[in-house]
Amino acid sequence: MSLFLLLRRQFRHYRGPSILLAVIVLVVSGILTMWPRAIDAMYAQDLRQTLGSATGSQRDFIGYLSAPPPLTDLDAGFDGTNPGATTQLATTLDRIRDDLPQPLRGMAGDARWKVTGFESVIRGPFPTGIFSVDLNYAADPLILDHIELSSGSLPGPLSLDDPGTEPLEILLSADSAAAAGWEVGEERPGAVLRSFNDVDLPPDRPVLLTGTYDPRDAADPYWTINTDLLTAVEEINPNTGTLVTATAVVSPDAFAPTFGMTERTQTTMWLPLDGSRLEAAAAPLIEAQLRQAVGAPHAIPSTSPNQTAQFNSGAPALMAESTQRAASTNQILALLASGPLGVCLATAAVAVRLVVDRRRTAVELAGARGASATQLRTILGGEGLVLGIPAAVLGALLAAVAIPVPFNPLHFAWAVVAALVPAVLLALPHPPAAVRGTGGGSTAKTRRRWRLALEALVVGLATTATILMFQRGIDQRVLDLGAVDPLLSATPLLITLAACVLVLRLYPLPLARYAKHQQGAPGLIGYLGAVRALRSPGGGLLPVLALIVGLAVVVFAGVLLSTFRAGVTDAAQHGVGADLRIQGSPLSAQSVEKIRELEGVENIAGVSDLGQLRVRDSAAGENSLVRVLAIDPAEVRIAQQGSAGAFPTDLLGLLERPAAGGTLPVLMSSAVGLTPGSNGTLNYRNAARPINIVGTGPEQITLATGSNWLLVSTAAVNALDERTFEPSVVFLDLAPAADDAAIREAIAGVTPTPLLIQTPAEFEELTLGSPSGAGLQAGLWTVIVFMGVLCALTIVMTSVVNAPARNRLLALLRTLGFPRQRDGALLLWELGPIAAAALVAGTLLGFILPLLILDSIDLAAFTGGGPQPGITVDITLTLWLLAGFLAVTAFSIAAAVAVGRRQRVATVLRMTDSH
Repeated sequence: MSLFLLLRRQFRHYRGPSILLAVIVLVVSGILTMWPRAIDAMYAQDLRQTLGSATGSQRDFIGYLSAPPPLTDLDAGFDGTNPGATTQLATTLDRIRDDLPQPLRGMAGDARWKVTGFESVIRGPFPTGIFSVDLNYAADPLILDHIELSSGSLPGPLSLDDPGTEPLEILLSADSAAAAGWEVGEERPGAVLRSFNDVDLPPDRPVLLTGTYDPRDAADPYWTINTDLLTAVEEINPNTGTLVTATAVVSPDAFAPTFGMTERTQTTMWLPLDGSRLEAAAAPLIEAQLRQAVGAPHAIPSTSPNQTAQFNSGAPALMAESTQRAASTNQILALLASGPLGVCLATAAVAVRLVVDRRRTAVELAGARGASATQLRTILGGEGLVLGIPAAVLGALLAAVAIPVPFNPLHFAWAVVAALVPAVLLALPHPPAAVRGTGGGSTAKTRRRWRLALEALVVGLATTATILMFQRGIDQRVLDLGAVDPLLSATPLLITLAACVLVLRLYPLPLARYAKHQQGAPGLIGYLGAVRALRSPGGGLLPVLALIVGLAVVVFAGVLLSTFRAGVTDAAQHGVGADLRIQGSPLSAQSVEKIRELEGVENIAGVSDLGQLRVRDSAAGENSLVRVLAIDPAEVRIAQQGSAGAFPTDLLGLLERPAAGGTLPVLMSSAVGLTPGSNGTLNYRNAARPINIVGTGPEQITLATGSNWLLVSTAAVNALDERTFEPSVVFLDLAPAADDAAIREAIAGVTPTPLLIQTPAEFEELTLGSPSGAGLQAGLWTVIVFMGVLCALTIVMTSVVNAPARNRLLALLRTLGFPRQRDGALLLWELGPIAAAALVAGTLLGFILPLLILDSIDLAAFTGGGPQPGITVDITLTLWLLAGFLAVTAFSIAAAVAVGRRQRVATVLRMTDSH
């Protein structure tokens, strides 16, 4: 019989270990293939959601030009149709889009532009309560795609040669017309500032409102770039009346005559960016292309020669945030997966040992008949390939079907490694002498030296890795690229291996004392079980590694999960800053009052953005640009009471000081670098206003979006120069039984522009349910479940590997009258002591690892930035995880004991005789 036929017959009689090895390869290759594909899928979903939820002004490729487009571009009807016109600006914008490199060009939509003339004075008389009306005139050839008439008709054209007697026809949004008190069909005189097209104009030109409009879709990104087309700015002065500034829509071929009625002109150009089909593999390249495109000058045709514009976009920063979250998720899962993968390799080694034990008779027989060691290794390695390659291919295919993402050969790299593991493990452990059955091998003294050397190496590597990790932390450059830091990933496994070494070295000490104590005691089980546990500790390193890694990973994952959820909750409280937060375009005083009167709203506080103004430090003479925000300190204190994100009340008290001698008391961010108590000036309304810095606050606050902020009291500002405050951020303190949904619906109807309305619970739910947040949680639970199954399998397999020696002992004891009923107690001694020691060590290690590792993991990427969340232990979750893992371990040991008791004395004795 040939060697191949002999081994094939052996396989047919002992299929179990081979099938088990193939199943392990299938599962491992599937998980290793699914992991990078799941990360890519999560990354792509996070990118799409991040870009999709951003406003057009935050995401799109936008440029500005301080001149109008060529007059030929404006020689078109209100619907944008004029076959004879040469649209130079549109052609240029199309060329800019077409010049973008792929795949960025595939994200860019059709170019759009709008031209606006600013600061046209409308003369009265006005309705009661309105002091003045200023108009801006805007022309967009495609605006009919975004508006629908609510009353009246579309404006008509206006000749360039008109002497100024024909009325300029305009459209206003329904909200702007109501704010200006302007009825459809009403004419008002508009001031003419200068002549146009060499035509002498009268001092006034009639301006006729032909109709009003509403947005077709208020959520259209178009309106986040063109908010001025929906709402008017109302500045209420109780002494004189309301000052209204509105933007009117004119037909493009009526825009040129408005040059003589406006102070300045601006052309807004943008390329919409669509990230709905963005894939993870293309994201780094697209981000790099965007960063290269941002800020590049482009020659733009206009009425003024040699005009250039630079386009900007917030998309690169948004993509970078998404990349950071995906990289953090990948790093966290790699950190947790290093242990299970090590146990997988150990489990595969146990399965290989089972296969070798079942093949030993055939191998020894083949060696006795002259087969060389190379031949035997080749045959065993070939069996490993036959088992590993189909299993790995099937596992990879199942993973590819389960998570459909674009093909990437790197996704299958680890599956190739998994396919080769059985062949390598089957071929390596058999030196020629042992294969031929001639004995030999290392002496006990040599084995001890090798063991000491390996243990010292493991402890040394764990110590070195821990020190290096504390010294440098995570490699941020690797994280920015979405890759995995190998040092951070390997450190927990090295620490766990070092713990295994300590357990194997320390746990025999109390066991030896117990065995000595039981030596003279009545009964056999205690002494015999302790001695066997000392001489053959449950299979050695493998079950210890599985149990320690398993419990450490489960506890560590539980702490990580608790810390993540607590960090998200804390970030939600700090991010919202009240029971409910409203953010969007500035709200008029009337809108604020409507919100204040809603049922369930107890208190309200607004934050008005006065713009980015220049502050000068009187002592140092240095200038700084700061975002100036006006608040009512008392309202903010009440509206934010009880919130984790509340602004410090002691600082609010300092802000309530009166403006003595015309000096404004202000609070400033510590990021600005000015000293509390110092004096300076604030360039407000083209005048240097003296200020006194009464205090400084943290850089990140709920009242401001940036770190360079300055707070001033609305009362102090009005004491110097009375004005209307239109808050862009509003905090609401709700009644305990308030209906959040009804309040949200009522707020949404206050203004036609879209508003971001959030509660802390919604902020938390949004973060936890985001692709990155949900992916991280799913990954943690997957690791926990997989680790429990893997530990159970390792315990049972180790018991099966130890079965021959155990069976021989039990058979001998049976011949001496040892009762079968006592087998279970003796079998329990085989795994019980080492399992107890490993479980204790694993639990301690699970609580120690977060202290060593967690500071190197970027959880702040999931909570909107800010400080790293502190370690949080959810006692209930931790106890449930511990109880579940201990139950799985106890069940596995019970199963191993039950399997070990199923044997026949005659069979075991024949096996003993054959050896």
